[in-house]
Amino acid sequence: MAEKFNWYAPSSELLKCPVPSCNHIGSIITKIHCRLEHGMTRDEVGKMYGMPKRVLTYSENQIKARDAEWMNII
Repeated sequence: MAEKFNWYAPSSELLKCPVPSCNHIGSIITKIHCRLEHGMTRDEVGKMYGMPKRVLTYSENQIKARDAEWMNII
């Protein structure tokens, strides 16, 4: 069951597919994506390229605070 969490992003985060030439980003890297786009099972992708990389995202409040800070600088 621990493997499941490597393919599913924690809340408010995204994952990037580990295949170097792939630009797929989402909250989950599905078995269907791996099969259709790369012709491999998710396990094969994991063994060949490693696990998906976390892409941290900003919350709405963090974006507002950043924008407010930028407005004060200008």
